[in-house]
Amino acid sequence: MNDETTHQIPIDRICLRESKDLFISFCTLICILYNKKLNLANIFLLLLKEKKVMDLYKSICEFETDFEGVKYFLEYDSSLHKSKYIKKYLNSQAKKRGTK
Repeated sequence: MNDETTHQIPIDRICLRESKDLFISFCTLICILYNKKLNLANIFLLLLKEKKVMDLYKSICEFETDFEGVKYFLEYDSSLHKSKYIKKYLNSQAKKRGTK
């Protein structure tokens, strides 16, 4: 994610900080709801698998589309695409769509 100090306009710094705080709050809420410490890859998988979790994420973080929410997640942690669990899930979804 871009460093907050790179933004010269104060409103940009405020918006960036607010987005980050909402994102962290959402991740914390998910850990509380599932009663365990989840890493970002597992939370990301929940977003992809569970529509209700995605809807909650979009509501809390004020995203209008799933794409916008997923994009922010990947910008926050650009290493998520390396997760074998995420790759496995995405491959299984691609196979399902390919057979329909």
